[in-house]
Amino acid sequence: MLVRILTGLVGIPLFLGLLYLGQWPLLALVAGMGLVAFYEYTRLGQAMGFRPSLAVGSLAVFAILLAAGLLPPTAPHLGAAVALSALAILTWTLARPVEYTPVDALITLAGVFYVGMLSHLLLLRRLGDGTGFDAGFAWVALAFFCTWGADTMAYFVGVPLGRHKLAPKISPQKSVEGLLGGVAGAAVVGMLWGPVAGIARWQGLLLGAAIALMATLGDLTESALKRAAGVKDAGHLLPGHGGILDRFDSSLFVLPFVYYVATLIFGLS
Repeated sequence: MLVRILTGLVGIPLFLGLLYLGQWPLLALVAGMGLVAFYEYTRLGQAMGFRPSLAVGSLAVFAILLAAGLLPPTAPHLGAAVALSALAILTWTLARPVEYTPVDALITLAGVFYVGMLSHLLLLRRLGDGTGFDAGFAWVALAFFCTWGADTMAYFVGVPLGRHKLAPKISPQKSVEGLLGGVAGAAVVGMLWGPVAGIARWQGLLLGAAIALMATLGDLTESALKRAAGVKDAGHLLPGHGGILDRFDSSLFVLPFVYYVATLIFGLS
């Protein structure tokens, strides 16, 4: 636990600092995270008996993240990057029929889409000026603060009070009581931070509760992958936390959700 706390004390200020700077520093961070996360994904796939392509998949993830960070977010560039990545992966499989099967191609493609959800961190950050304390920073912070609030309260409520298992076959330690505590914690954080992001407190409360649910789905998804692979952690990059997928599994579901809420419901652009 001490190592986990120390990693957070170092990592969170560094992450928030790069988030504040935005632009190239943040793009470099997210691109690095994406490449490490896809490497961890391929290790999980290999442990399950598949052969996802690390080389082609990594290039596809990198292309998607570059498109999200550099090209106009209102243009169809991101969709083009995703489509071209899918075609490249399928073509690679056809060109290497001995090494890779169609199932390996689909597993690779699924990993690209899964890890590529990190692109929404960049898209969300670019809603404002792209640097400094602007709307983009406020909304990314809302996503992460609510996620962290949910994780923290789920732990402190679930450990002493957890009686009813939430998903015993996937994550035996998670409880319904912990989930409710996490929803309450994220709702309070959302209510407090909502005005900073330009929304009403009641809207922030509802959004925070929804973020907690999305975070739980993201967490359970990665837990299911690890259980199928027979491993405890996806990686070992972050002491006390595991790998990038272990730390940001919730965010892979939360960030797209918050981005589309911000753009489609609240009209940010």
